[in-house]
Amino acid sequence: MKFSTFLHTLNPLNLHRQPFAVYIIIGLLCGLVAVVFHLSIEYVFDHIVELQQAQKYTWLTAVLMILSPAIGGLIVGFILFKVEPAAGGSGIPQAKEAYWNKKGILSFKETFWRYVLGVISIGSGNSLGREGPTVHLCASLASVVGQVLKLRGASFQEMIPVGIGAGIAAAFNAPLAAVTFVIEELLLHEYKTKTIAGIVFASVIAASVERVILGENPIYNVNLPDFGLDWWMLICIPIGVLGGFFGNFFIQSLLKTRQYFKDMQKVPLWLKPAIGGFLMGIIGTIVFFTVNHHGLFGLGYQDLNDALNGKLLGFTLIILFFGKILVTILSYSSGGSGGIFAPSLFIGTMMGSFIGYLTSLFFSIDSVIIGGAALMGMGAFFAGAIRVPFTSVLIIYEMTHNYSLILPLMFGNMIAFNIADKIKYSRVYDDLLIQDGIYLNFHSHKDRD
Repeated sequence: MKFSTFLHTLNPLNLHRQPFAVYIIIGLLCGLVAVVFHLSIEYVFDHIVELQQAQKYTWLTAVLMILSPAIGGLIVGFILFKVEPAAGGSGIPQAKEAYWNKKGILSFKETFWRYVLGVISIGSGNSLGREGPTVHLCASLASVVGQVLKLRGASFQEMIPVGIGAGIAAAFNAPLAAVTFVIEELLLHEYKTKTIAGIVFASVIAASVERVILGENPIYNVNLPDFGLDWWMLICIPIGVLGGFFGNFFIQSLLKTRQYFKDMQKVPLWLKPAIGGFLMGIIGTIVFFTVNHHGLFGLGYQDLNDALNGKLLGFTLIILFFGKILVTILSYSSGGSGGIFAPSLFIGTMMGSFIGYLTSLFFSIDSVIIGGAALMGMGAFFAGAIRVPFTSVLIIYEMTHNYSLILPLMFGNMIAFNIADKIKYSRVYDDLLIQDGIYLNFHSHKDRD
């Protein structure tokens, strides 16, 4: 190597452009942004709940519970209509479109407004997840980093999958699932070892940042024993079947309802998220006063954790199951800013818990299996709805750190995935883009390579 070349490589800007260094930068940024986004949503949501519950009169609490998601939807709708339309929905379709159709270009404006609208929409109580918006946030950040460092061609485009991986890793504390999700959801049409390596590096860094700040604990607090292989685990079969049918029902209903809102020509675009939030608030409030559980609002982590630990039983599980399906469809389809990852996991948990509850009741088995069945349901519904079968297995394991159920989890998830795919072939994020008249150009990268 010539001495001049050696000096050129030591230039700080050139060092930043080296792939490994870029992946570290993206991982650090995405980890920090994901944590701030998470904490911001919790801060807003917790304070709104405190305000609601501090009221002296029950009717006033009910009014505030109904109006909170509606007001959040109104603010979100106005900003989407007037300022940044790309900050609506989950954010994963936007990231996919940027990768396949826009040469990997996303803007800082999208990053900023995705953060703001996600905090408002989810924090106000709309039944949406933070994981999809985190993916969009991190993909946008990665794209901006690539633009600042003046990356070109394939090196620039791979910033999108690297950012997506870092976003999933930080949102779920699940670096392995982050890699498989990017492969299953984004890169099925091409496979590049270099890109996968970048995703791994950034995902590990992002997850490490999340763990340093928020702790080593998994995202869901599951206090379950290590199960030995037992006959009761055969409930993974009915759970898988139900996960396939209901997962497909959930997605198809969401798409049809979203189209219905799009066809409401006489209703202003900015008003639609408020309508969805208002209807969601009514249903969530009725459920709250019926079963005294708040899980239909926002992320629903408390009720989800209670179900995973066998603390929710019987009729309550059924109400939360169907209620969460309905309010998520309304919140998302009307134009809210948030994803369907967390709601899908919540719905699946309630479904699995109910099957476990019935099994425990009729066969006089220790109720500890209810939590195990909840994990199976979480994975099966996720596989049937999102259609990423390998990710659905890894993400449950990484979020709960319980490996003893891996065999029935894998079996049930594959049943759910195959049943859902047989009923109707669907890739929800592609279908959402098609609904908006956007078709991904899977041949574009081959033309540029």
